[in-house]
Amino acid sequence: MSEYFSYFPITKHDLTNVGQTIDATNVLRRFIIRASVQERSDVFYEYNLQSGDRPDVVAEKYYGDADLAWLVLLFNNIIDPMFDYPLFDRDFETYLKQKYGSIPHAQSTVHEYRQILNEKSVKFDGTIIEKRYVVVDETKYNTLSEEGRELITKYDYEVELNDAKRSIRLLDKRFLNQVKSEVEVILKDGI
Repeated sequence: MSEYFSYFPITKHDLTNVGQTIDATNVLRRFIIRASVQERSDVFYEYNLQSGDRPDVVAEKYYGDADLAWLVLLFNNIIDPMFDYPLFDRDFETYLKQKYGSIPHAQSTVHEYRQILNEKSVKFDGTIIEKRYVVVDETKYNTLSEEGRELITKYDYEVELNDAKRSIRLLDKRFLNQVKSEVEVILKDGI
């Protein structure tokens, strides 16, 4: 991440209001990759995060430079890596224990009841139809057939949320120098 902060402008700041200024990095300046660029399939690769794939590890694997972790986060609109990035193994267990008291408690507490509208399927042409459901109350849930309903525990819910964060996009290496140049110009010059 150290390379990313080198792009930010340095400003003079008087911390004590006595006329003595210090150099401070202006971290309030922001750079956002346009959604139109992020959605173009020729600019990115899909990547499914595995255990141990911190942003710096992914940057090292893909770009050959761990200092480009900022690009992995930026390209995926991850503002807070502690909450917007998936947790793995022990970190995930620790999070669940802190939030619910224990894993068994999370596994036995109902989060919601669902009525299944359709299961995930694949059409003959390869098109994937995602699973669809609606949240219902317990009374409605109890009237549904076993195949048409699903009980989601707090544990299941947290796993779903965490797993949804595993699929990220990596900027194609061909655009790396262009993006780095644009970030430097925008952050330093304020364009």
